[in-house]
Amino acid sequence: MRLLQPREFSARLASPYTESALASSELVLNGQPTGVIMTGAILQAAIGWNGFRIAFFTDDIAFEDTLRIYMLSADMVLVDAAELGVIYSTGVFADLRLHLPDAVTFHFFADTEWRLVLLKSPEFAFPFVSDPTGVSRKLKFSRHFRIEARPV
Repeated sequence: MRLLQPREFSARLASPYTESALASSELVLNGQPTGVIMTGAILQAAIGWNGFRIAFFTDDIAFEDTLRIYMLSADMVLVDAAELGVIYSTGVFADLRLHLPDAVTFHFFADTEWRLVLLKSPEFAFPFVSDPTGVSRKLKFSRHFRIEARPV
């Protein structure tokens, strides 16, 4: 597990935030545009792990920012995704730390240390109840990473 450098993995704004749509960004690998578009305005960090790339994006919306976490395969296919956010609250992405071999901690909102645990194989998850408050995902019964909340 390692932090990816901007020359290896970055993003460029594809469309800005408007009153009717969130910002989106195109992923860039080794300086080359990929055509892969993700919701989010600012790439806060990217991690390489076991052939996957984990990208942390924020929306850059004052007073209601959301953190979006995307897990992409080696061929840039979205494998898993989650959002951290609560209506009328904002967060600041900070204190990213790698914990070898498979975990990452960071702060975002709610005076909480968030822990992202990367899974070697998908695990079963009940939609709507398997993640802490403030975390949302699309409706599915498996996940490739687990998010845990540790209030400070």
